[in-house]
Formats: sequence, structure tokens, C-alpha cells
Amino acid sequence: MKNETENTIKTEKSKDIFAVIDIGTNSTRMLIFRNDQGNLVRVNKSVRYTRMGQDVNRTGQLHPDAQKRNMDALEEYKNIAADYHVKSFYIFGTSAMRDAKNTQEFIDQVKEKLELDIEVISGETEAELGFMGVSQCFSEKILIFDIGGGSTEFILGEDNQLKKMISLNLGCVRATEEYLFSDPPTFQELERLNEDIYAELVRKIRNFVPERPYKLIGIGGTATSLSTIKQGLKIYDSEKVHESVIARSELETIIDDLSEKTIAERQSIAGLEAKRADIILAGALILLNILKVTGETSFIICDYDNLEGAAYRHFIMENIGNIGDQ
Repeated sequence: MKNETENTIKTEKSKDIFAVIDIGTNSTRMLIFRNDQGNLVRVNKSVRYTRMGQDVNRTGQLHPDAQKRNMDALEEYKNIAADYHVKSFYIFGTSAMRDAKNTQEFIDQVKEKLELDIEVISGETEAELGFMGVSQCFSEKILIFDIGGGSTEFILGEDNQLKKMISLNLGCVRATEEYLFSDPPTFQELERLNEDIYAELVRKIRNFVPERPYKLIGIGGTATSLSTIKQGLKIYDSEKVHESVIARSELETIIDDLSEKTIAERQSIAGLEAKRADIILAGALILLNILKVTGETSFIICDYDNLEGAAYRHFIMENIGNIGDQ
């Protein structure tokens, strides 16, 4: 769904054009951006649903099909980046690549075939990058959650300062593969998923939640997809998604609808990317349990996340001191 172009004009200052790629458990995303005197200007943002986390939770290995899908996506992204005269890449892998035993083999293959380097980052670093992305939009006290395919990060920040963070091995791909076997899922499957997720969140984040007031902010594919479903957006619109709000009652209505549909039926839901249809229910249930544990009745969606955070850290912060010399 997300293949947006906010500014397709190729700048003559190609030395200022960079690309960041996030190889996630469910999708591989690329942000092409311009460093405009220390400000990040998004040029193109793309997503491919490559499911790197296929069977990783069960086998501990990157599946050959997943490796091929991701290799193809990286090759496509390299070609797209060439059209924009991208000067340099930063590519990072997250939960699936952290967990798999054969990750280095894939990294070596990408280096040999595409001459691209991949860094596998920790859950804590992933959280830091998410905070850096969100802090470009919010400066007050914020509690951020990022429900990924294989992990969920929680980040607490205030006045543009990161206070603390935690990463849990809890994600929509991982939960789907572990709990949801029927299509549509049975009541017993949903009940077990809900009970286990709630118990895990109580153990890990109940004491992490700050005193009010604060803003609860969701980033990543689960949060943005639920916003597009709520709004019925057939084409992803960053301006409509960014800073949109979903109430707990609205989320519960969406979950009721998703849980009654087969995967094939979900694929026709306006606003839901077809390749996310099998995992969106688990993601929505994780989110609902986050609301239960925090006691919040709604959350805000931010369209800036770890892609923007990685772009800022790796290509803008390190050059800020040199801006006056450019």
C-alpha cells in the first residue's frame, strides 16, 4: 500500500540524496530523502511485503523463499535509488534477522550480489531509531509503541529526550504463527492469544507506563494499517494517516469484523493491504491489549518511525557540524 512520493523532483544536488532500508519481519521498506541543511526532506517512501520472518519462530532459520523475496526487493530498491541518484545507503535488519541462525549467510549473499551492506540492530537500537523518528513530530511526554512482525518496542520520551525503552519478542507475524491456525480463527485460539499477550504485557510494561498526562503514539505497519482501515483509504495518504486517532471502541469494532472474516475476505477490506490480511488481526489484538494494560482509551498514529530515525542518525546528525562548510 505505502508507495508514496512526497517530492518526485530529482534534485541537482545528488550528493544530498540518501536511502535507508529497513528489512523487517513482515516488510522491507525504503526511504529516499534529501538532507536539506540538516533537515530531513522525504522524497520517496516504498514498501514491499517480503515476510522475512516466515517460519523463523519455528525453525530458527531464514526461509529460502523469504531470502529470495528480500534479495529481489533489495535489487529493485537499488535500481529505484539509482533513478534518484542516491549517494549512499544505510540498510538495517530487525527481529527476524536478529533471531535467525543463518542471517550472516544472507548478509554475505547480498554483499556479493548487490554490493550492499546490512547491519542487524538490537531491539534497543530499533527503539531508539523509532523515538528519533517520532521526536521530529512530537516534543511532549510520549509513550511510543511499535508493533512489528517479530517484536514490539516501547519507548518513553519527554522534551525530545529518550527516557527509557524496552523490546519484547512479541509481534504480529510471530503471534499469528504461534496462535492462529484456523481461518477464520476459533474463539479458543483468540482467547489463548489474548490471555498470553495480556499476561506478557502486564509482566513487562505495567511498571514502564508513565504517570499521566502523556500521549500514547503508535508507529509502524499495524498502527498505520488500522488507521487506513478506519478511514477506508484505498490509496495510502500520509497526511490523512499522520496524527490520526483511533479510539479503543473503534479498534474493538475493527477486531470484531476481522475475526469473523477469512483471510481471503479480509483482502477485500478497503484500506487493508492484501499481503497484510493474514497478520493484521494478531497485530490489532496486541494493540488492544496495550490499551488495556496502559488504561488508555485511544492512541495517535505517527507516520514517522525508525526509517526516519535511521535517516536522521546516520546521514543528518553526523553532518550537522559540517553544514556551514557546504
